[in-house]
Amino acid sequence: MEFPSITALLSQKKPLPLHRKYWRDVPLKRLTSLLVAIFLLFGMVGCFVDLLDLGRKPFIPVIAWSMFSGFIATVWILAFFRDRRWLIGAVALWIGGSSIVSAVLRRLGPFEHPTAEHGTRVATIACMILSFSAYSFFMRFIENEGRGVVRIQTELAIAHRIQQTLVPVIEWRSSNLEIYGSSLPSAEVGGDLVDVVPLSDGSVFAYVADVSGHGLPAGILMGMIKTAVRTQLLDLPSPTAVFERLNEVLPAVKEPHMYATCTALRIRPAGDGVPCRVEYAIAGQPDMLHSSSDGHVSQLADQQLPIGLLAGPAYNGHEVYLQPGDVLLIATDGILEATNKAGDEFGLDQLQRVLSESRSQGLAAIAHNIHAALSGPYAQDDDQSLLLVRLTS
Repeated sequence: MEFPSITALLSQKKPLPLHRKYWRDVPLKRLTSLLVAIFLLFGMVGCFVDLLDLGRKPFIPVIAWSMFSGFIATVWILAFFRDRRWLIGAVALWIGGSSIVSAVLRRLGPFEHPTAEHGTRVATIACMILSFSAYSFFMRFIENEGRGVVRIQTELAIAHRIQQTLVPVIEWRSSNLEIYGSSLPSAEVGGDLVDVVPLSDGSVFAYVADVSGHGLPAGILMGMIKTAVRTQLLDLPSPTAVFERLNEVLPAVKEPHMYATCTALRIRPAGDGVPCRVEYAIAGQPDMLHSSSDGHVSQLADQQLPIGLLAGPAYNGHEVYLQPGDVLLIATDGILEATNKAGDEFGLDQLQRVLSESRSQGLAAIAHNIHAALSGPYAQDDDQSLLLVRLTS
C-alpha cells in the first residue's frame, strides 16, 4: 500500500543552531546571575554620560537612567537570544519607557546639580562598583554553567559507552551466510540501531532501525526498541509482526513527535533444493539494494508508515531469493542524505556505484569504502548506519 503523504509526515523544521537552542530552552532561573550582570554592566551607561558632562548632572536622574539602561539591555538580550519575535515589544518598551522616565523626572524636578569635582568622583566610584559587581555575577554564571557542562559531559560519556554495548560492530558468519553491520553516530549518543539475532529454527533476523532526532532521547528509545524486538522474536519472528508490535507499544513510551523507521529481514537458509529466502519489510526507510552475483544491482522499495507515528493498517511483507554471491545492503538516510558543499546528496545512485565496484570484496571492506566515499566531501549531520548480507554458498 502506498502513502503519498509519507514525505510530508516525515518532514521536520530545520533545527536551530546549538547556541540558539540553548538560549531558548535554558530555564530563566539559571540565567539569573547573567541577567543581573548585564543589568549592572549596562547600568554604567548613565554614569558614563555623567562623566562626559564632567559630573555635573543631578544624582537622581543619573540613577534613574542607569537603572533604565540596565533594564532595557536585559530585555534586549532576552528578546534577541530567547525569541526574536519579542524584539518589536522590546523596541516599544524602550521608546515608551524613555518617555515615561523623562516625564517622571520632569515632574520630580528640578534637581540640585553637584559640583563637577564631587559629581565626577561619585560617578567614577559608581562605575567601579558596578563593573566589579557585574564581573562577580558573570563569574558566578560561568561557574554554575561550567559545573553543569561537566556533569552533562560525564553523563554523555556513560551513555556513549552504553550505546557501544547496545550497538556494536556486527560481524556474524555461518556456514553459508555473512552479515556485517555498523553505526556511526553523529553525536555522542545516536538513535540508529543495527542488530542481528540468530533464531532457534536456523533462520536469522536482522534489522536496521533509525529513531527520529538525536542525543539522549533518541538513544533511550533506541534501547527500548532493541529490547522490544528481541522480546517479540520469542513469539512471532516475522518482520511484519515485529513492526506491528512496535507500533502498538511505542506510542506509550515516547514523546509524541518521535518515531522510528526500520528495515527488517528474516533470512531462511537454503536446503534440500530450496534457495535462500529472505522475508523483508520496510517502514519509512530508503530502498534496500540487492546486488546479484552477475553484478546487477536492483532497488527493493516499499512505502509504509514509520513505526510509532500513526495507528495504521497492518504492515506488508515481501520476499526475495538469494543466490550464492548475492549481497543485500541497507543504509539509513544519514548516509543517503549526506550533502557536500554544493548541496548535492550522496544518494542511492552513488551508494549503488560503490556497492557495484566493491561487491567482490569482504563486507567490512565494502562498508569501509562507503564511509570513505562519505568522509571526504560529505558532511555528517545524522547517524550513518548500514547492514550488509551476503550468501556465500
